[in-house]
Amino acid sequence: MEVDEIVLPARSDAEKLVFIFHGYGADKNDLQFVGEAFAKSLPTAEIHLPNGFEVCDEGFGRQWFALEGNDVNNWREAFERGVPNIISYVDSVISAKKLIYSDTVIAGFSQGAIIALSLGLKYGVKAVVAFSGLLLSPGLWLMERKNTKVLLTHGEMDTVIPFSAMQLTEEALNNVGISVQTVASPNTGHSIDAYMLAQTVDFLREL
Repeated sequence: MEVDEIVLPARSDAEKLVFIFHGYGADKNDLQFVGEAFAKSLPTAEIHLPNGFEVCDEGFGRQWFALEGNDVNNWREAFERGVPNIISYVDSVISAKKLIYSDTVIAGFSQGAIIALSLGLKYGVKAVVAFSGLLLSPGLWLMERKNTKVLLTHGEMDTVIPFSAMQLTEEALNNVGISVQTVASPNTGHSIDAYMLAQTVDFLREL
């Protein structure tokens, strides 16, 4: 399938893939700085920053699925409708590069972090990085993926997805034996600051 995306090529033959999913109402350009930071720590990784497949309901940017009010059950339904296209996209890139899910890192911010956690745990990728997100459907998506390493980062001043979402996600993952690291940024709202990004780069270097 054709996808509007930014691709940061590996500096040598690609041995890993990294997907970075942007947040609601944003686009592929918003997280390019994250992709470029990742590229410095993962020289053998090809990095993909796709645009959301839908025009955002707010009238600007893109979305991965609709956010219908504050009802998380509605979010789950919209997510489940949209996820097959996302899976097809990820599968097509992995297949084209002749790699597998365990060679793959999935990252995302906010709505993109929901995608990263859900798909990463479902398919047992090498690692998941979730910036300011949450685990939307643990009953549906959590499987025995104990080899997947997870980094959760969140601003303590976040008023969009509250900081408590990181703690609840960490607890859900710990309960099924998934390795979780967390990074809390005390004075940060709903964004990715330099501290969170530096800690994430260190996490990736250790994979």
